[in-house]
Amino acid sequence: MKKIITTLLFLAIVITTNAQNIEFNSKELYPEGTAYSKKQSTFFVSSLHYGKISKVDFKGKVTDFITDEELVSTIGILADDKRKLLYVCISDPGVSVKTNAATQMKLAKLAAYDLETGKRKFIADLGALNKDGGNFANDVTFDNEGNIFVTNSFSPLIYKITQTGEASIFATSDMWKGEGFNLNGIVFHKDGYLIAAQSNTGVLYKINLLNPTIITKIKTTPLLGADGLVLANNNELLVISNSAQKVVRLLLDNKSENGTADGEVNTKFSFPTTGVFFKKKYYVLNAKLNEIFDPKATKTSNFLLQQIQFVKK
Repeated sequence: MKKIITTLLFLAIVITTNAQNIEFNSKELYPEGTAYSKKQSTFFVSSLHYGKISKVDFKGKVTDFITDEELVSTIGILADDKRKLLYVCISDPGVSVKTNAATQMKLAKLAAYDLETGKRKFIADLGALNKDGGNFANDVTFDNEGNIFVTNSFSPLIYKITQTGEASIFATSDMWKGEGFNLNGIVFHKDGYLIAAQSNTGVLYKINLLNPTIITKIKTTPLLGADGLVLANNNELLVISNSAQKVVRLLLDNKSENGTADGEVNTKFSFPTTGVFFKKKYYVLNAKLNEIFDPKATKTSNFLLQQIQFVKK
């Protein structure tokens, strides 16, 4: 009897753990970004393929939210519950149903939409600030004043956009140059700086908000393929690697000068990209983008918001 009870308890734990993952189906959606609204208790996901924004509930039900012709491919997104806005990075990596020669590898915009109605508030043309370079608006964050910051993966730039949609180049560095994807995930730290990841090197950078020429590398083991970043509890930094298909949690020191690895988890599906943190839980989007970039790959329609749990040592 004791053995039976133990087995049942084990199965209950497994079922509970699996149930916390949210698998959702939407035909060849290929989402890159995810956001979460605490007020609405819902997830938002972007789409490289269709250039739209969808909602995903905890049961995995998907509903279209924003379908705007300006959206070629939607990349990083972020919900701002305080200002009731959803920020959306717009690019054209060449895999959208709206891809065209005029925008492919050149388009970079940031749009803001009403978080409840989906009505567009503004759209900022970031590519216009970098006409001679490659453009890929990738990830987005905002500070306490509502200033928005966006990374460019094809040029060594971080943009700043105001709440009225005025855009400028905030920071640049030769350290962010290289082949393939450079700057990717970005987060704001309340102590007055940004943290950004560089995919092709796996290096993390700290950028001073008051003086963006002050850029330092965070001392930690590089994680190649570093994509989205999630900052929780001021010193827990989740680094998501799309190529290694794993998530690593770093514990940052008080000044975010050093990061110590404090656990890692493999993702269930391929190509994890971005994540969110709420109610002491991490959810990471398993996006399977390797399929859409490979013309020979079989295209699928099931994706996953995976709850990431770290086992304490």
